[in-house]
Amino acid sequence: MVKFCLQCKNAFWGGQYCPNCEGEIELLDAAEPENKKYLPELNIDVRPKYYARSSMLLTCFGFIMALPLGAFLFLRGLEKTHSFPIAIALGLGTIVLLAWGSWFLSAKLFDKQMEDVEAEDKEPQLD
Repeated sequence: MVKFCLQCKNAFWGGQYCPNCEGEIELLDAAEPENKKYLPELNIDVRPKYYARSSMLLTCFGFIMALPLGAFLFLRGLEKTHSFPIAIALGLGTIVLLAWGSWFLSAKLFDKQMEDVEAEDKEPQLD
């Protein structure tokens, strides 16, 4: 969960107190409705983290689903055609197409979402 400090205006992944500020300055949760009013004041833009996460989930889903679907199509193609080269081409082609396609679509999704992020006055937090 993303938390931020009102004193230094930085965002952090979790924690109770700000690691940059002197003393015990409590971090506020960015997801809480009462803290939404402070988000425009931050030095850091946390949207790239969420956009990258959604792109990573899409890529991960594609890579995870590629192998079982490719194996299924390989076995189904072997059963129907009785030709090993055709079945292997069908299975491997599906795996490569699905994995590459999910990676390509996630990159497009991330680029489209990042169009709204203005970097003039804020530094995107990409760590």
